[in-house]
Amino acid sequence: MSVSVHWSGIDPPPQALQRKLAAAGRLLLAEHGLEHGEVAVVLADDAFLQDLNLRYRGIDAPTDVLSFPMLDAAEREKAGAEKPGEIIVGDIYISLERAEEQAAAAGHSCERETLLLAIHGMLHMLGYDHDSEAAAAAMRQKEEEILHMVDPPEVRES
Repeated sequence: MSVSVHWSGIDPPPQALQRKLAAAGRLLLAEHGLEHGEVAVVLADDAFLQDLNLRYRGIDAPTDVLSFPMLDAAEREKAGAEKPGEIIVGDIYISLERAEEQAAAAGHSCERETLLLAIHGMLHMLGYDHDSEAAAAAMRQKEEEILHMVDPPEVRES
């Protein structure tokens, strides 16, 4: 499985963050039987996310995270039998400007917020949603579970 981290219009993110983003992606891919899946995480600025948001959602405003899945539910289920390198699961785009603002509002680090956004985006690509209270609670629980695996509180960097 492959989880690559890229950036556009920003300084390269710290190596520790890149490793944690990749680890979170690999955990979720493995958990969903997509060991041969490929995901790209792209960290960018508000302008980049605003352009994507306008182009693909018709909303002319920046957003924190956008996911672009390449597989629907049926394709995800059969993808586990594919050969390595043949399954492009999708791309996740994150605005670091939004992450910084949201981290400040939540009282935690930008790294933690970026990880939460990446996990959130990956969960959307894997079929999770938050269209009901129960679904939102399940999604939040899974976000926290994966976050604690890749960024345990006892070793968390501020």
